[in-house]
Amino acid sequence: MTKEEAKQKAHMMYAYEVSEQADSETNDFDALWQSMYDVCQIATYGILEDLEQDEIEEAIQWLKETQSLTKLYQDKDIYF
Repeated sequence: MTKEEAKQKAHMMYAYEVSEQADSETNDFDALWQSMYDVCQIATYGILEDLEQDEIEEAIQWLKETQSLTKLYQDKDIYF
């Protein structure tokens, strides 16, 4: 998957809609990835209740599939 394909996929997810959408002004992939990571983390721990379990799982799968495309988060542990 290319970065552009990954961006398009993320932008279609509800998890992105409820995220901070940090990439909206900069178009920075790492900012998008971090936004998705943050929303998955807080949804997993019940702090954010807007996401269903399947939406969380979809977003976590996206994180795992696209982590190699990041510059800053290559070694970030996805522990949730």
